[in-house]
Amino acid sequence: MSNKSVKISLYLKLITKISFPRLVNSFVSTFGLLWLFIEPATLVFPEKLNIGWLGYFGLAVLSFIFAIIQCRPRMAISKKLISPDSNIEIKIGDLFDENGHLVIGCNDTFDTEIGDIIRDSSIQGQFLTQVYRGDRSKLDADIEVALQPYHTERQEDFDKSRGKTWRYPIGTVITLSSHNKCYFLTAYGYMNNNLNIQSNTDYLMTSLNKLWKEVRQKCQGTGVAIPIIGSDLARVGLSRTELAKLIITSFIVETKRTFITKKLTVMIYVEDLDSIDFYDLQEFLESICF
Repeated sequence: MSNKSVKISLYLKLITKISFPRLVNSFVSTFGLLWLFIEPATLVFPEKLNIGWLGYFGLAVLSFIFAIIQCRPRMAISKKLISPDSNIEIKIGDLFDENGHLVIGCNDTFDTEIGDIIRDSSIQGQFLTQVYRGDRSKLDADIEVALQPYHTERQEDFDKSRGKTWRYPIGTVITLSSHNKCYFLTAYGYMNNNLNIQSNTDYLMTSLNKLWKEVRQKCQGTGVAIPIIGSDLARVGLSRTELAKLIITSFIVETKRTFITKKLTVMIYVEDLDSIDFYDLQEFLESICF
């Protein structure tokens, strides 16, 4: 399927997700606002502004068109914070197509083995195949070097029979660099001995708070893209929409303390659109940014 066909298919999918109550609310608000100006004017200039039923029908049509435009599907929405000078974007697309630095969610053992441990379709799996071209030895070596400052905090789990056995504290963040691009690997979940990742809101908040500190130190103000971490197999108990709000809220709280980056992009994969309310996120973004 061509890129044009994919975009058309995605656009049609977004249209089906337009909320009817939101469309009606936009129509009523627009019609009411126009009527508020026109009706008093007809009292002052009754002969010139006697629009009649035909005029009100035209007013309704105009309001409906504006409502459709206002609720039209968008591939990306953004809002600028007044202080500090940062922009937050929610975007539908592929994380690895972004030009800025990227956030990669990991488990507490920083496992990299594709298969039963790490799915090839996961962000970690794609990170190995797309960035490291499937060279797991190279990735493991780079991770080990980056983890050296945390060796005093790690503990070995001899009961873990598959994958890596050294466990690092939840929230451990390391930075891998390649061609002036940083990859922030953050441990937000616990990999149990049954090879299932477990996480919760406390784990996520801990990892996000430490992530923003690392980003502040390493990204030099350049934009950072983050997927909705904790949304797949981590069993956090929150919807993707709630997780996206959590990520955005934690960023705003931390950036209000000290500037982090010029732009944060929260990425939503096309496959996840059925389980996320993109328009709800738009309203949330508009309400929380100030």
